[in-house]
Amino acid sequence: MKTYHPVDLPSKWPFSSRPGKKKSASLSRGSMVADICLVAVWGATIPGLMWLGAAGGF
Repeated sequence: MKTYHPVDLPSKWPFSSRPGKKKSASLSRGSMVADICLVAVWGATIPGLMWLGAAGGF
């Protein structure tokens, strides 16, 4: 006996109604460089603000 699988019914979010092939995430070289730059800027901002606060007498 076959199981009935309706096609037009909406899926229950976030679970899909049909199992699909998962696409692996691939990052371009530019997005990797941008991520590294953002981490470097974020890592330099916190000590920089702490230094400015110490220099300002806070």
